[in-house]
Amino acid sequence: MWIKQRGNDIGYKLIVATYKIVGYKATKVIVWFVSLFYALVTPKEREVIKDYYQRVGVPYSFAYYLSHINQFALSIFDRFVTRIDPDIFEIEHTNIEAFAKKDKSRILALAHIGNWANTFVAFRYEDYTIHITTDEKLKASVAEYETSLDQSNSASIHTINLREGIGASIKIVNAIRAGDDVAIMVDRLVDPERFVEVEFLNSKTRFNKNPFEIAYNRDVDMVGIAVIRSGDKQYRLIFSNPIHADKSLKKEEAIIKMASEYGSYLEDILKEYPKQWFNFYKFWDFQ
Repeated sequence: MWIKQRGNDIGYKLIVATYKIVGYKATKVIVWFVSLFYALVTPKEREVIKDYYQRVGVPYSFAYYLSHINQFALSIFDRFVTRIDPDIFEIEHTNIEAFAKKDKSRILALAHIGNWANTFVAFRYEDYTIHITTDEKLKASVAEYETSLDQSNSASIHTINLREGIGASIKIVNAIRAGDDVAIMVDRLVDPERFVEVEFLNSKTRFNKNPFEIAYNRDVDMVGIAVIRSGDKQYRLIFSNPIHADKSLKKEEAIIKMASEYGSYLEDILKEYPKQWFNFYKFWDFQ
Protein backbone atom coordinates (compact mmCIF):
# COMPACT_ATOMS: atom_id res chain seq x y z
CA MET A 1 0.00 0.00 0.00
CA TRP A 2 1.26 3.42 -1.08
CA ILE A 3 4.04 4.10 -3.52
CA LYS A 4 6.56 1.30 -3.63
CA GLN A 5 9.29 2.08 -1.15
CA ARG A 6 12.20 3.21 -3.29
CA GLY A 7 14.00 5.32 -0.68
CA ASN A 8 16.98 4.01 1.24
CA ASP A 9 19.16 5.09 4.11
CA ILE A 10 21.80 6.51 1.76
CA GLY A 11 19.27 8.91 0.22
CA TYR A 12 18.01 10.02 3.62
CA LYS A 13 21.57 10.46 4.91
CA LEU A 14 22.35 12.71 1.95
CA ILE A 15 19.27 14.83 2.61
CA VAL A 16 20.09 15.12 6.32
CA ALA A 17 23.74 15.95 5.55
CA THR A 18 22.62 18.62 3.10
CA TYR A 19 20.30 20.09 5.72
CA LYS A 20 23.13 20.29 8.22
CA ILE A 21 25.32 22.12 5.71
CA VAL A 22 22.96 24.50 3.86
CA GLY A 23 19.91 24.65 6.13
CA TYR A 24 16.19 24.08 5.78
CA LYS A 25 15.19 26.34 2.88
CA ALA A 26 17.99 25.27 0.56
CA THR A 27 17.34 21.57 1.23
CA LYS A 28 13.67 22.10 0.37
CA VAL A 29 14.76 22.80 -3.21
CA ILE A 30 16.38 19.37 -3.42
CA VAL A 31 13.27 17.79 -1.89
CA TRP A 32 11.23 19.43 -4.66
CA PHE A 33 13.34 17.75 -7.37
CA VAL A 34 12.97 14.41 -5.54
CA SER A 35 9.20 15.00 -5.54
CA LEU A 36 9.24 15.69 -9.28
CA PHE A 37 11.06 12.42 -9.89
CA TYR A 38 8.53 10.40 -7.90
CA ALA A 39 5.59 12.19 -9.49
CA LEU A 40 6.92 11.21 -12.92
CA VAL A 41 7.62 7.55 -12.09
CA THR A 42 4.31 6.76 -10.31
CA PRO A 43 1.66 6.60 -13.08
CA LYS A 44 -0.47 4.03 -11.23
CA GLU A 45 -0.67 6.22 -8.15
CA ARG A 46 -1.58 9.22 -10.31
CA GLU A 47 -4.56 7.30 -11.65
CA VAL A 48 -5.65 6.00 -8.26
CA ILE A 49 -5.50 9.38 -6.54
CA LYS A 50 -7.97 10.89 -9.03
CA ASP A 51 -10.76 9.09 -7.17
CA TYR A 52 -9.72 10.74 -3.90
CA TYR A 53 -9.47 14.18 -5.53
CA GLN A 54 -13.00 13.84 -6.86
CA ARG A 55 -14.28 12.93 -3.39
CA VAL A 56 -12.77 16.05 -1.79
CA GLY A 57 -13.74 18.31 -4.69
CA VAL A 58 -10.28 18.91 -6.17
CA PRO A 59 -9.78 18.93 -9.97
CA TYR A 60 -6.93 16.65 -11.03
CA SER A 61 -3.85 18.07 -12.70
CA PHE A 62 -0.27 16.88 -12.78
CA ALA A 63 0.81 20.11 -11.08
CA TYR A 64 -1.58 19.42 -8.20
CA TYR A 65 -0.40 15.82 -7.93
CA LEU A 66 3.22 17.03 -7.89
CA SER A 67 2.37 19.46 -5.09
CA HIS A 68 0.68 16.60 -3.22
CA ILE A 69 3.77 14.40 -3.57
CA ASN A 70 5.91 17.32 -2.45
CA GLN A 71 3.83 17.64 0.73
CA PHE A 72 4.51 13.98 1.41
CA ALA A 73 8.23 14.39 0.71
CA LEU A 74 8.42 17.43 2.99
CA SER A 75 6.72 15.46 5.74
CA ILE A 76 9.38 12.77 5.45
CA PHE A 77 12.07 15.46 5.40
CA ASP A 78 10.58 17.02 8.55
CA ARG A 79 10.41 13.59 10.14
CA PHE A 80 14.20 13.33 10.03
CA VAL A 81 14.84 16.97 10.89
CA THR A 82 12.72 16.72 14.02
CA ARG A 83 14.98 13.91 15.22
CA ILE A 84 17.91 16.35 15.03
CA ASP A 85 16.43 19.80 15.80
CA PRO A 86 13.01 19.34 17.42
CA ASP A 87 13.04 22.82 18.95
CA ILE A 88 12.87 24.62 15.59
CA PHE A 89 9.29 23.45 15.02
CA GLU A 90 6.26 25.46 16.09
CA ILE A 91 3.20 23.51 17.22
CA GLU A 92 -0.30 25.00 17.11
CA HIS A 93 -3.19 23.27 18.88
CA THR A 94 -6.78 23.18 17.67
CA ASN A 95 -9.51 21.98 20.03
CA ILE A 96 -6.88 21.19 22.66
CA GLU A 97 -9.59 21.42 25.33
CA ALA A 98 -11.06 18.14 24.12
CA PHE A 99 -7.69 16.48 24.62
CA ALA A 100 -6.62 18.18 27.84
CA LYS A 101 -9.58 16.95 29.87
CA LYS A 102 -8.54 13.52 31.02
CA ASP A 103 -9.44 11.33 33.97
CA LYS A 104 -8.40 7.94 32.58
CA SER A 105 -6.80 6.25 29.58
CA ARG A 106 -7.86 7.03 26.05
CA ILE A 107 -7.39 5.56 22.62
CA LEU A 108 -5.85 8.19 20.33
CA ALA A 109 -6.90 7.60 16.73
CA LEU A 110 -4.19 8.34 14.13
CA ALA A 111 -4.26 8.09 10.34
CA HIS A 112 -1.86 8.53 7.43
CA ILE A 113 -2.77 12.19 7.22
CA GLY A 114 -0.21 14.93 7.68
CA ASN A 115 2.87 13.82 9.57
CA TRP A 116 1.70 11.30 12.15
CA ALA A 117 5.31 10.26 12.78
CA ASN A 118 5.93 13.69 14.29
CA THR A 119 3.52 12.89 17.09
CA PHE A 120 6.70 12.34 19.07
CA VAL A 121 7.73 15.97 18.68
CA ALA A 122 4.23 17.37 18.88
CA PHE A 123 3.82 15.99 22.41
CA ARG A 124 7.40 16.48 23.47
CA TYR A 125 6.59 19.06 26.13
CA GLU A 126 3.15 17.80 27.12
CA ASP A 127 2.58 16.08 30.43
CA TYR A 128 1.11 12.89 28.98
CA THR A 129 2.41 9.36 28.64
CA ILE A 130 1.52 8.07 25.19
CA HIS A 131 2.18 4.65 23.70
CA ILE A 132 2.16 4.78 19.89
CA THR A 133 1.52 1.48 18.15
CA THR A 134 3.36 0.99 14.88
CA ASP A 135 3.46 -1.55 12.10
CA GLU A 136 5.43 0.65 9.73
CA LYS A 137 7.19 -1.28 7.00
CA LEU A 138 10.34 0.82 6.74
CA LYS A 139 13.39 -0.85 5.31
CA ALA A 140 15.56 -2.06 8.17
CA SER A 141 18.43 0.23 7.17
CA VAL A 142 16.13 3.28 7.10
CA ALA A 143 14.55 2.43 10.45
CA GLU A 144 17.99 1.93 11.99
CA TYR A 145 19.19 5.27 10.62
CA GLU A 146 16.12 7.11 11.94
CA THR A 147 16.61 5.57 15.37
CA SER A 148 20.24 6.70 15.37
CA LEU A 149 19.08 10.31 15.00
CA ASP A 150 16.77 10.28 18.02
CA GLN A 151 18.21 12.55 20.63
CA SER A 152 15.53 14.67 22.23
CA ASN A 153 12.20 12.86 22.21
CA SER A 154 10.11 12.98 25.33
CA ALA A 155 10.68 10.18 27.81
CA SER A 156 6.89 9.92 28.06
CA ILE A 157 6.48 8.84 24.41
CA HIS A 158 6.85 5.10 23.80
CA THR A 159 6.30 2.77 20.85
CA ILE A 160 4.59 -0.60 20.73
CA ASN A 161 5.53 -2.74 17.73
CA LEU A 162 2.41 -4.58 16.58
CA ARG A 163 4.61 -7.23 14.99
CA GLU A 164 5.20 -8.54 18.50
CA GLY A 165 1.75 -10.11 18.33
CA ILE A 166 0.42 -11.14 21.73
CA GLY A 167 3.27 -9.23 23.36
CA ALA A 168 1.97 -6.00 21.79
CA SER A 169 -1.55 -6.76 23.03
CA ILE A 170 -0.26 -7.21 26.57
CA LYS A 171 1.59 -3.90 26.39
CA ILE A 172 -1.56 -2.11 25.20
CA VAL A 173 -3.63 -3.56 28.05
CA ASN A 174 -0.95 -2.69 30.60
CA ALA A 175 -0.74 0.88 29.30
CA ILE A 176 -4.50 1.33 29.62
CA ARG A 177 -4.48 -0.13 33.13
CA ALA A 178 -1.74 2.35 34.05
CA GLY A 179 -3.92 5.24 32.87
CA ASP A 180 -1.77 6.02 29.82
CA ASP A 181 -2.99 6.93 26.35
CA VAL A 182 -2.54 4.51 23.45
CA ALA A 183 -2.34 5.78 19.85
CA ILE A 184 -3.47 3.40 17.10
CA MET A 185 -3.74 3.78 13.31
CA VAL A 186 -7.30 3.64 12.05
CA ASP A 187 -7.04 3.99 8.27
CA ARG A 188 -5.13 0.79 7.43
CA LEU A 189 -6.04 -2.74 8.41
CA VAL A 190 -3.55 -4.73 10.45
CA ASP A 191 -5.69 -7.82 9.94
CA PRO A 192 -7.85 -7.83 6.76
CA GLU A 193 -10.52 -9.78 8.64
CA ARG A 194 -10.83 -7.20 11.42
CA PHE A 195 -12.55 -4.12 10.05
CA VAL A 196 -15.52 -1.85 10.64
CA GLU A 197 -17.35 -0.65 7.55
CA VAL A 198 -18.35 3.02 7.52
CA GLU A 199 -19.47 5.75 5.15
CA PHE A 200 -16.42 7.89 4.38
CA LEU A 201 -16.22 10.55 1.67
CA ASN A 202 -19.45 9.38 0.06
CA SER A 203 -18.71 5.65 -0.09
CA LYS A 204 -18.37 2.69 2.20
CA THR A 205 -14.84 1.91 3.28
CA ARG A 206 -13.12 -0.12 5.98
CA PHE A 207 -11.35 1.17 9.07
CA ASN A 208 -9.24 -0.85 11.45
CA LYS A 209 -11.69 -2.26 13.98
CA ASN A 210 -9.15 -2.83 16.76
CA PRO A 211 -8.95 0.69 18.27
CA PHE A 212 -12.74 1.04 18.43
CA GLU A 213 -13.15 -2.41 19.93
CA ILE A 214 -10.47 -1.75 22.55
CA ALA A 215 -12.17 1.52 23.50
CA TYR A 216 -15.53 -0.27 23.84
CA ASN A 217 -14.18 -3.26 25.77
CA ARG A 218 -12.15 -1.08 28.16
CA ASP A 219 -14.87 1.60 28.37
CA VAL A 220 -12.52 4.46 27.49
CA ASP A 221 -12.98 7.40 25.15
CA MET A 222 -11.30 7.93 21.81
CA VAL A 223 -9.81 11.19 20.57
CA GLY A 224 -8.80 11.71 16.95
CA ILE A 225 -5.47 13.45 16.37
CA ALA A 226 -4.12 14.79 13.08
CA VAL A 227 -0.60 16.24 12.89
CA ILE A 228 -0.96 18.64 9.96
CA ARG A 229 1.98 20.31 8.26
CA SER A 230 0.76 23.92 8.06
CA GLY A 231 4.00 25.50 6.82
CA ASP A 232 7.76 25.30 6.97
CA LYS A 233 8.69 24.08 10.45
CA GLN A 234 5.08 24.54 11.50
CA TYR A 235 2.55 21.92 12.55
CA ARG A 236 -1.05 22.08 13.64
CA LEU A 237 -2.46 19.44 15.95
CA ILE A 238 -6.18 19.04 15.34
CA PHE A 239 -8.07 17.10 17.99
CA SER A 240 -11.53 15.64 17.61
CA ASN A 241 -14.14 15.93 20.30
CA PRO A 242 -14.13 12.89 22.61
CA ILE A 243 -15.72 9.88 20.96
CA HIS A 244 -17.56 7.90 23.61
CA ALA A 245 -18.20 4.17 23.72
CA ASP A 246 -22.00 3.98 24.00
CA LYS A 247 -22.58 1.06 26.35
CA SER A 248 -26.35 1.32 25.85
CA LEU A 249 -25.83 -0.09 22.34
CA LYS A 250 -24.81 -3.56 21.31
CA LYS A 251 -21.07 -3.86 20.80
CA GLU A 252 -21.09 -3.90 16.99
CA GLU A 253 -23.53 -0.99 16.82
CA ALA A 254 -21.44 1.05 19.24
CA ILE A 255 -18.27 0.37 17.25
CA ILE A 256 -19.92 1.49 14.00
CA LYS A 257 -21.16 4.66 15.70
CA MET A 258 -17.68 5.46 17.02
CA ALA A 259 -16.06 4.79 13.65
CA SER A 260 -18.61 6.99 11.89
CA GLU A 261 -17.90 9.87 14.28
CA TYR A 262 -14.19 9.51 13.65
CA GLY A 263 -14.80 9.34 9.89
CA SER A 264 -16.71 12.64 9.98
CA TYR A 265 -13.83 14.29 11.84
CA LEU A 266 -11.39 12.97 9.25
CA GLU A 267 -13.52 14.21 6.35
CA ASP A 268 -13.51 17.76 7.71
CA ILE A 269 -9.71 17.76 7.94
CA LEU A 270 -9.23 16.40 4.42
CA LYS A 271 -11.55 18.97 2.91
CA GLU A 272 -9.43 21.69 4.52
CA TYR A 273 -6.07 20.00 3.83
CA PRO A 274 -6.60 17.69 0.80
CA LYS A 275 -2.84 17.40 0.10
CA GLN A 276 -2.24 15.90 3.54
CA TRP A 277 -3.79 12.53 2.60
CA PHE A 278 -1.03 9.96 2.09
CA ASN A 279 -2.93 6.82 1.12
CA PHE A 280 -1.98 6.53 -2.53
CA TYR A 281 -3.81 3.30 -3.28
CA LYS A 282 -7.39 2.17 -3.95
CA PHE A 283 -8.69 3.07 -0.52
CA TRP A 284 -12.34 2.41 -1.35
CA ASP A 285 -11.71 -0.75 -3.39
CA PHE A 286 -11.62 -3.65 -0.93
CA GLN A 287 -13.48 -6.32 -2.87
